[in-house]
Amino acid sequence: MTIWKLYDAIEQALALLALIGTVAAVLTAGIGRSIGAPVTSAPQFAQLFLIWTCMLGADLAMKRGETIRVSALPDLLPPSGRRLLSLLSLALMLPFLGFLAYLGWDLAIGNWQRELGGSGLSYGLVTLALPVGAALLALTLVRRVLSLGVDAAFEPVLPDLGAPGTDRDPNPAPGLAAGHSTEDLL
Repeated sequence: MTIWKLYDAIEQALALLALIGTVAAVLTAGIGRSIGAPVTSAPQFAQLFLIWTCMLGADLAMKRGETIRVSALPDLLPPSGRRLLSLLSLALMLPFLGFLAYLGWDLAIGNWQRELGGSGLSYGLVTLALPVGAALLALTLVRRVLSLGVDAAFEPVLPDLGAPGTDRDPNPAPGLAAGHSTEDLL
């Protein structure tokens, strides 16, 4: 197992744990209220887990090229135009993610002393999701460009499970970068 596969597996496990934590916190809050014993810190835990679920989930979606995209304009362009459009998108996205990471770090440090409701945890844990998520997204974009090239940087890539649409499928789905799977990400 390469370091990147381990990194991806850990990130996916953390995203699933954050999602489970969100559901558990909301369920605990709902049940507590319905039986007359509200759990006052449950909404704060739900907030904490939800922001981490969103940021880690956004990175997982970016790794697979499953983010929302409008392909009407790129589909009309010749390959050289699509390449320029991808380069423009990268030139806008990477500095913006760097800006989010930089300012998000200041936000997290500035909120570290603030308490997250009645939970006893630091509100900095909530705001830390922004710079970490932005850094993860930037890293994923760089990995996709280095592994798949600029032309396929935003194209959907399915996991290499031998499923339809992967490089193991003799008839890949239309729109999938030929021969590419998530195994190709460094």
